[in-house]
Amino acid sequence: MEKLFSLDERLLKCASLVPDGSRLVDVGTDHAYLPVWLLKNGRIPFAVASDINKKPLESGRAVAEKYHAENIEFRLGSGLETISDKDNIDCAVIAGMGGEVIAQIIKASELAEKLELVLQPMTKSDELIRFLCENRYEITEQSCVFCRGKFYTVIKASCAGEKIDFDECFPYTGKLDLTDEASRNFLQNQIKNLKNKSKGDETLLPLIAKLERKL
Repeated sequence: MEKLFSLDERLLKCASLVPDGSRLVDVGTDHAYLPVWLLKNGRIPFAVASDINKKPLESGRAVAEKYHAENIEFRLGSGLETISDKDNIDCAVIAGMGGEVIAQIIKASELAEKLELVLQPMTKSDELIRFLCENRYEITEQSCVFCRGKFYTVIKASCAGEKIDFDECFPYTGKLDLTDEASRNFLQNQIKNLKNKSKGDETLLPLIAKLERKL
């Protein structure tokens, strides 16, 4: 049997936040590396790998067959619409998309409120965090990783039942541990982006100053 592949740091961090024993849906699964890895390592008993395009699902099926990963279903569709209550899914990974796209996926699904969410925005993490707070999702864990020349944040969240109060810094700092080097570098990159925006919008300067004091 083929030796199992290793996940890169970004997907490995996502995997670490998936609760053991979860029935998983991996939205935008691409090659299905994450669900196959979790299944083969005995972390989960079942997974749905979904994607909006046929080609990634075909690639995912090939990976699952190569590594003899059973109990994984491949479904074509958008967001969380590929699952239903009868699947008994309790965790969703939505990774590798813009933060605004992830927010749209969560907003479009009634099932999202019942799930543990593991989210990995490629961009606009501040928009995603703001959406989560305004829509009653509490961030329970967040960290950052360095992968292939970039810093990424990974967020674990679940529906808290009520709107989460937050200040203007929270969309940028979230629940990050700013004693951690990767988290500090991630925040520094966000500050850099805000400084670029502030050239056309000086109202951002007080926010930038507050964030810099957190480093």
